[in-house]
Order: sequence, then C-alpha cells, then structure tokens
Amino acid sequence: MHLPHLRVAVLHGGPSSEHDISVWSSRGVIDTLRGLGHETHAVFVDRAGLWHLAPTGNAGEISPSPLPILEAVAALQALAVDVCFLGFHGTYGEDGRIQALLDLAGLRYTGSHTTASAVAMDKPLARRVFQGVGIPVARAQELRTAGLDGAGEALAAAKDLVEELGLPVVIKVPAGGSSVGVEIPRDLDAVAGALQRLAPLAANLLCEQYIAGTELTAGVLERADGSLEALPLVEIAPVKADFFDYSAKYQPGGTDEIVPARIDAAATAAVQALGIRAHVALGCQGVSRTDVILRADGAPFVLETNTLPGLTPASLLPKAAAAAGCDYATLLTRILAAALR
Repeated sequence: MHLPHLRVAVLHGGPSSEHDISVWSSRGVIDTLRGLGHETHAVFVDRAGLWHLAPTGNAGEISPSPLPILEAVAALQALAVDVCFLGFHGTYGEDGRIQALLDLAGLRYTGSHTTASAVAMDKPLARRVFQGVGIPVARAQELRTAGLDGAGEALAAAKDLVEELGLPVVIKVPAGGSSVGVEIPRDLDAVAGALQRLAPLAANLLCEQYIAGTELTAGVLERADGSLEALPLVEIAPVKADFFDYSAKYQPGGTDEIVPARIDAAATAAVQALGIRAHVALGCQGVSRTDVILRADGAPFVLETNTLPGLTPASLLPKAAAAAGCDYATLLTRILAAALR
C-alpha cells in the first residue's frame, strides 16, 4: 500500500499513567513516517497538559513556547495537517476526549472515533456492550469506593466479593491501561488491602471472577476496502509475574509472546472471530486489539478492547502484524489509510 505525501502530526504524551509508554511508542512512529517521506510533526503533550509542537523534533521534545490545548489545536489547523496520528495511551488521549476535540476542529485522526474510544476505555461500560451482543465475559461486580478507605469497610466489602466471585479475584480501576491499577489478590486480607489501595484512584472499581487459562490477544486491522482482517493471535505468557502486568509488558524478557499462539485451529478461529465481534460491537475504526482468556475447557472470555494499541518494539500489535506479513511501516501506512478513508 502506498500513500501520497502527507503532513502528519503525531500526538503523544499527556497527563496519563501511560505517559512514558506513549512517548516510547511514538518515537518509532515518528522515525518511520519520516522515513516514508511524510512531513511529520512531533506534538508532545507534557504531564501538565501543555502542548509542544516540534516540526523537526523527536518524541517527547520540549518546545520553548508550549501552548495550552485550544491554542495548540488552532496551530494544527493553521499547519493544515492531513491527519493526526494518535500516539496517546490511557486516559486523556484514548478515552474519547481528544477525539471529540479534534472532531470539533475538523481534524482527521487515526483510530476509533469519540464514542467507541470512550466506551472501550470504560471497562464496566464495555462489558455491558459485550454482554448485550452475546460476547462472553467473566462474572463481575462493580463496587463504589466511597467508604473503602477504612480497614473495616474494606474487609466487609472483600468478604462479599469473595463470597460472590471466589478467589482469586481481579480488581481493576475502570479506565486504566497497561495493567496500571490492576491487582489479583489471592486471599481475603489481600482483597481488602487491594480495595484500600485502589479506592483512591477511582469512584468505582470493577471486580471480576478470575479465569485461569491461556491469555491471548486478537488484533484487528481494516483493509483498503474497509473490511476487517483478523491478525494472527499472540499468546501471552509472563515469565515471572502472576499476570501480564506493567513490568511483564515492558521489561525485556518479562513475557514470552508467542505468535502464532499455541492453540488449535478451531480455538484460533473462535478467538479471532471474538476480536472482530468486539471491534464491531464497540464501533471501533482502523485498528483494535482485544485481550481474551481461553479457559482450559476451550471457552473464551473477552477481557477488554484497546482502541490505540501500543506500537513500541515490545508491543503486541506489531508482532501480530509481522506474523501476517505486514511490517512496521506497512502497519502504520494501513492505520493512516483507514483514517483518511
């Protein structure tokens, strides 16, 4: 696939717990797009929310005159960029807010639009969408965090959770990413402790039944005609961690990522189909990556869908694309082409 010369702004950083991953991810995007001949502007958002426009700079580069968000968007309009490549991860840039702003400004951008981004980022809301169309998810409870700062209240809530969902239990903030704000406590006291630690981070917590099995991720890419391609599945096997947490994701050697996954053809087809169903159910565009647990009896359960999958050298989507014969430059080109369609 070949695209004409484009003026691209790569938006990255932001006041998110995934700030550093966003910068790392966008470094490769910027270098590759420039190598393809596109006029590529590095647009770094610092942790305070100020925007740094660096036409010839690199990811994470500070400009001498940072701009507040509305002035920065006006500057992008004045530059007449063809498309904004969204390198954000997590809240602020992946949850629909930036997408809504760019929509209002008349600027095209990569990935899903406002509604799909917001719904996918809100794990409890995404679960309801999945349940509504028959996509299997684990049993869960939503727990309001008001009052959980006390040890007695946390222990009482923990007892209720364990009675309902068993042990271990998965406890997560509703809008985190890169497994930030996720714990899997394995006894009652640990559940109570996790509730106390996570309660200050959100108004409610999503508590799910733990499902043992093979963790897989199902990437989806739009083709040139708008149809959807299910990429080869990646099997995720943390080497030391109990689950695919932040360190397992990003520390070298923290996880064995096996592609294609070591499951049979029927299970592969079923999980790939779930990836596409999740993409369609949420209204995703361009690209998505859905995480799935395949239980020992062959039953799959969707965990969540990522609308802006990571693009670092350690990220799962580029590995899946490469297994399908789609190298990194072609992957970025296809993501851009979907935004321009």
